Amino acid sequence: MAKKIKKVVVMGGGTGTYTVLTALRKYQDLYLQAIVAMTDDGGSSGVLRDELGVLPPGDIRQCLVALSESPLFIRKLMNYRFESGSLKGHNFGNIFLSALEKVSGSLDKAIDQLGKIINIKGEVIPITLKNIKLVMVLKNGAKLIGERNITPSEIIQPVGIKKYYTAPKAEINPKAQKAILAADLIIIGPGNMYTSLIPLFLVNGTSEALKKSKAKKVLIVNLVTKFGQNDNFTIFDFTSEIERYLGKSILDAVVFNNQEPPEYLVKKYFRKEKSKPIIYKSFKKFIYDGKLFLGTNLINGQLASQLKSDNLAKRNLIRHNPEKLGKFLVENFLN
Repeated sequence: MAKKIKKVVVMGGGTGTYTVLTALRKYQDLYLQAIVAMTDDGGSSGVLRDELGVLPPGDIRQCLVALSESPLFIRKLMNYRFESGSLKGHNFGNIFLSALEKVSGSLDKAIDQLGKIINIKGEVIPITLKNIKLVMVLKNGAKLIGERNITPSEIIQPVGIKKYYTAPKAEINPKAQKAILAADLIIIGPGNMYTSLIPLFLVNGTSEALKKSKAKKVLIVNLVTKFGQNDNFTIFDFTSEIERYLGKSILDAVVFNNQEPPEYLVKKYFRKEKSKPIIYKSFKKFIYDGKLFLGTNLINGQLASQLKSDNLAKRNLIRHNPEKLGKFLVENFLN
């Protein structure tokens, strides 16, 4: 008798969501749906938003590529970044997706068409179809507008957040709401806390849908801190900050890394990012604050320069190993 297909929703944006989708794509009895934050206004996505009036394509493109069953050449093409000329800094896939949005009249239709072209297994769903920006008001009165200003900020934790919202206010995409309510498992993260994960919960209806959903909800803790935003955070601090915006009593489990990365990677990462590993080694499995905490070795020990694939996560020095992560998630939450 064939195994029942299980619906898995992965929520976030950037390389973290790409890694989780890559980790789970090989499991044939899973139907994957990526729900993506839509607040990116930096880099190629930011330029395309400003110049064409489209919604940000970058994180959508990454998820589409992660779910693509096309040959490696096609996946590399979608991720190709121009290195010179007037298109310098743009990804081919970003331009292609934006062009499809202009021709079709909506990002939803553009995603469907590109999904067919590159033969994806699953779905990619924007959390909202409204054109929004992040606004973070700090306790000293400073206002950070847009992801491009929040991402590099090193004063968020020292000063503290007074208010955090989207402008304008946005409602959850009905497709995203439907996916959340029908899911068997919902995975949140890993990803940048203030620009990939929490923005999902700033959209009206997201937390309510998650609370109503009967799926298991699992948070994957980041492997490292971000300087000036969550310095010295423990796995408990990370979880607490997410719940500050998501709401309490929604998460069922938290997955964390319990192994030290290779020392040379730690030193290199600290020099580059001023970041430190987030590790908890006391217990591998325990209940805390009503949630199941599960720890394992999730580290990919290779240097980025040693990776030869279309894997976007190679841009990071310390990152999750997709094979380890996928196996751990399936064994603990999908059997």
